Amino acid sequence: MTSEDNIKPMGLGVSLLYFGIPSAFISFSIYVLMQYFHASGMNDFVNFYLTMALPLALMLVAALVAYRSEGGSMTWKALTGRFRLRSMTGKDWLYTLGLFVAMGLFQGLLAPTAKWLIQFKLFAPPEFLIPAVDPRLKQSLVTDVFMGIPLKGQWWIAVVYFVALLFNIFGEEFWWRGYILPRQELAFGKWTWVIHGVLWTLFHVFWKWNLIVLLPSCLALSYVVYVRKNTWISIITHLMFNSIPLVAIIIGIIG
Repeated sequence: MTSEDNIKPMGLGVSLLYFGIPSAFISFSIYVLMQYFHASGMNDFVNFYLTMALPLALMLVAALVAYRSEGGSMTWKALTGRFRLRSMTGKDWLYTLGLFVAMGLFQGLLAPTAKWLIQFKLFAPPEFLIPAVDPRLKQSLVTDVFMGIPLKGQWWIAVVYFVALLFNIFGEEFWWRGYILPRQELAFGKWTWVIHGVLWTLFHVFWKWNLIVLLPSCLALSYVVYVRKNTWISIITHLMFNSIPLVAIIIGIIG
């Protein structure tokens, strides 16, 4: 059984590798596969989940494989111990709420920077992006069509979105905060949250026009989880934040 007492430090070189490989994989998926599937006539809904949701789900698999490579036991006690899935205290819930509000403010205030950055060739989006994530298009929170599919009465869309959302959140959080962060703490000490937050921001280079928007949120989340040593805080905050489109989808389904 693996505990935090016998994990190995993760220095900058290995950290760059562990952040860089998932980023490169998703970048390839968006900038090459998404374009190819679109040109082949694939439905946007299917294209999105193949090129975005599936790679993020694979991060969950990667986290579990990495955990097993340490000699970790697949018992609930060992798994929750290594990934810091600890009981939420009252203070943890306050941190979670504060983090959610802070991230909302950061992203709301800095959202215009994405429109500014896409004016520069270096930060321009690829030729094709699924309309739901294309910064060149005006996005409406509440809509009656999702990726070309009329929403009214189509509850299966909410179910598929929710399942993909869970894979996304648990994939990222198990990999970044559960597996990597404790190892980085052994190498970087009090500067861990800064290095982790910057690397997590740079992981999102496939959304390069959002890097300014994301940086404060990535740093804030990294800091809180570093201080509280509880991955549930980032899981819950990340889930709440990424569930906003799901709420809009449900409103569209109800009509």
